[in-house]
Amino acid sequence: MHTINDAVRLFHAARHVAIATHIRPDGDALGSAFGLRRILSLAGKHAAVVALDPVPERYQFMVRDEILLPASATGPRDWDLLTVLDTGVMDRASAALRDWLPLVTCLNIDHHPTNTGFGNVNYVNPAASSTGEMVCDIARAAGYAIPAEAAEALWIAIITDTGRFAFSNTTPAALQTAATLVQTGGVATNRINDQIFNSTTAAQLRLHGRAINSLELLHEGRLAMVSLSREDLADCGCRGEDTEDIITIPRRITGVEVALFAYELPGEARNTKISLRASVPHDAAAFCQALGGGGHARAAGCTVELPLAEARRKILEAIGKAWFPA
Repeated sequence: MHTINDAVRLFHAARHVAIATHIRPDGDALGSAFGLRRILSLAGKHAAVVALDPVPERYQFMVRDEILLPASATGPRDWDLLTVLDTGVMDRASAALRDWLPLVTCLNIDHHPTNTGFGNVNYVNPAASSTGEMVCDIARAAGYAIPAEAAEALWIAIITDTGRFAFSNTTPAALQTAATLVQTGGVATNRINDQIFNSTTAAQLRLHGRAINSLELLHEGRLAMVSLSREDLADCGCRGEDTEDIITIPRRITGVEVALFAYELPGEARNTKISLRASVPHDAAAFCQALGGGGHARAAGCTVELPLAEARRKILEAIGKAWFPA
């Protein structure tokens, strides 16, 4: 892997920078992408976020005057540099970008320990709380100012990946970076908290009810699982983005060591998305990486190319063998 200075050299040399992140973007993906674009724009670069999946409703307020380009509107020869953020494996990025890699220099900035190093330059720091924190580090190292609009986006990246500074990845460096962002005057913490964490639709509450009704406790209460079929989402008038907080349902139960959430993805194939949360000594990242996914030791995910019922059986059997042998 490469160093922060390798990333800085690429940004200094580039005039036109395309920024991408993973499919079904979360707060860290969007915050780091929008924050980086605003920093580079202030530094005199032409930068745009490309091939971005639809922005979830809870994060729409972040978009503002963002430059968002579909992959069909641009190509690799329009850019000096493609920066892929918060993405450990290229399969998690937009399929439209995979053909770009031989044609443009790719810088991968990520904090997942399961990162595969798919870029020409890979700045990967598993000790970072979030990719948003890494973007702040790069800006400082490059001598770029962080405007107030970028500070808001990067704050969102950090608070969503640290669970509002409650998760184990809340390091002194993360808190110091967050304090620096607040000092810019661009971070309205109360408003951001309300818009992201305290705004729930009736449809989302009904979906949470469906998930609670599916709750299963296994292995003497050490494993908790909830699941949703695509019919559940349709009946409640919800989409995949509305499932973001559902993993907290099994995670909150006293005595649970492993929390599991499975839901069927839209599309012709009935594939199932798995979100996994694990406490010591279980390694969620290693488990999901074996299934083609990845993440962190305490939080990881993967997609299983099976309908919900079959995926559930497969995952529960694998977890039982790996962590709860008879």
